Amino acid sequence: MSKLISATYHPNIEVAEFICEDGRHLLRSGGTLPWRINNPGDLTARMVDGVPAPKKAKGYVGFATTRSGRTFLIFPDEDSGRTELKANLKRLHGNRTIPEAIPVYAPKGENNTEKYADDLLRTSGIPADRKLSECTDAELEKIVDSISEIEGYHAKPETRKETWVVVSTINATNGSQPLPDTEIILQKGDREEKVKSDATGRFPLVIHPSDKAAVHVKVADPKTREPVTVGTIQGDTGQDFNLLAKFRKWKGVAGSEKINSSMPGQKKPMSYVVQPGDSLGKIAKLYRTSVAAIKDGNGLSSDRIYPGEVLLIGGSGKEAGPAQGAPTATASKAAPASTPPIPKPRPRPAAPPAPPIPSSTQPSDSERSKEGTGKVLALINPFPGRAPWMPIAIAEAKLRYGKEESVLENEIDYHVEIGDGSKSMSAVAWCAAFANWCLSKANYPVDNIGFRDHRATMGRAHGFYEISEKEKVRNPLFVELEKPIYGAISVATSRSGHGYHVGFAYGQEGDRDLILLGGNQDDRIKFSPFNKDATQTVKVVGKDGRVKEEKIKCSSYLRYFVPVSYYEQAKKDLENPGLEVMDVDALNKLIGVPPRPKKKVKTKVKTN
Repeated sequence: MSKLISATYHPNIEVAEFICEDGRHLLRSGGTLPWRINNPGDLTARMVDGVPAPKKAKGYVGFATTRSGRTFLIFPDEDSGRTELKANLKRLHGNRTIPEAIPVYAPKGENNTEKYADDLLRTSGIPADRKLSECTDAELEKIVDSISEIEGYHAKPETRKETWVVVSTINATNGSQPLPDTEIILQKGDREEKVKSDATGRFPLVIHPSDKAAVHVKVADPKTREPVTVGTIQGDTGQDFNLLAKFRKWKGVAGSEKINSSMPGQKKPMSYVVQPGDSLGKIAKLYRTSVAAIKDGNGLSSDRIYPGEVLLIGGSGKEAGPAQGAPTATASKAAPASTPPIPKPRPRPAAPPAPPIPSSTQPSDSERSKEGTGKVLALINPFPGRAPWMPIAIAEAKLRYGKEESVLENEIDYHVEIGDGSKSMSAVAWCAAFANWCLSKANYPVDNIGFRDHRATMGRAHGFYEISEKEKVRNPLFVELEKPIYGAISVATSRSGHGYHVGFAYGQEGDRDLILLGGNQDDRIKFSPFNKDATQTVKVVGKDGRVKEEKIKCSSYLRYFVPVSYYEQAKKDLENPGLEVMDVDALNKLIGVPPRPKKKVKTKVKTN
């Protein structure tokens, strides 16, 4: 039987939903709650700040929060539930007898404690004065059998129902970012159902009909408003689909020149996120302005600009701290790529800048519709920004300005910000927490709610690849790329295949190293070079004295990932990766990080 790797619970319909490693879903209804969730002992989950966070429990695959508000552990099968029940009895009640343990195990507010203890003693046959730690395995099995009976695990067998279904997932995306509140129509035979995407762009799971019939996915044509079929879901294997907003027409106006300004005759400044390969001349031509005007408006002392930098176009940058202070960093084509000059540091912002808007062009403040209804216009961006999380990462790097983690964690703790369960950047590696924080600020989902250890996974570099490294469960929120692109989530991986560090791909240093912008690099946010190849060719002298080339495995290499909803854009980015040759020290100077010592030293990272 295929392994069940995740589970969730639907309290409104009292159904436990398990996800199988082959993509199928198992629905369990009827019976009793302990049976539906494979939890013979009705074990509850330890809660921290209202979120389930088991500390020592093992074997569970999800959580079940009931209508009463209590949260229980879900196990993949009865044996796993029984194993953890025995471990729980030993761990928490080993020094107690059954009469001493039951008031704690099954408190009075929820149970008839006295009857529970009497029934357990009678059915298990264990002496009342024997401590649980003194019981043999056979005696513990009897105790587990009795608890299962008392908790009702075996009750109502005639109402039990298990249904295996194949499901597919659909994500609404514009090719680079998730689109919330997008509406589609699912047609199954003559029946149609309208559903909307959630805040992370994901639609409810689509169940494949048992009769093998097709499920047609439709959207409304923008001109006729008639439903148009854009895809079909069918077959015995579940799949993930990205629904591109091909037929979706956003209400609004493209470009700053058509925006209804609150001050007639005066243009609103646009914030523009510099893309790989941009130059001031190219941007000036695009927006019908001059290089001098852009430099003056943004306080630039040279023509050099960097990917991820936020510039104001058509307005004074002196009044816009967030845009002016947003970080900066990659060479424009106007400068030689091989030996980039050291740029002069830009002025630091007086106040912490807000994370820049994750697209290449946006108005610097909200505009109102001409009808005066107060509805904010949604702009169509003709030049979608690459890697929308990068401006946020760079802005944060410049804001923190080279501070080491001992100082930085007094201002912000990325572990706490994303809720991965850790509370100290000095004690626990925070590269993954920083990366997930940037992605979440750009509105990408990072938390696989329902998976076991989903919180801790957000704090692990390897978590971008696998939710469970031991069980080889892939993270469904991210897709692996064969080659790096600008902004790719780059996981430094050891020979064994374990990912121990993560950062964002930004540029290249030489032929072998990729420059990553990341947290926890020498205990701060900075740019650092990492070897990108799994193997390298070296020259060796053979026994015959001849020099020959030989491939050897590197001690570490990089793997590359992007959010699922960015995958369509990533495929385009692979044609032009946007990774230019850069000077690491020049980049770090922009964010307050001192240059490397003359002797090349490997970047220090804490691993997880």
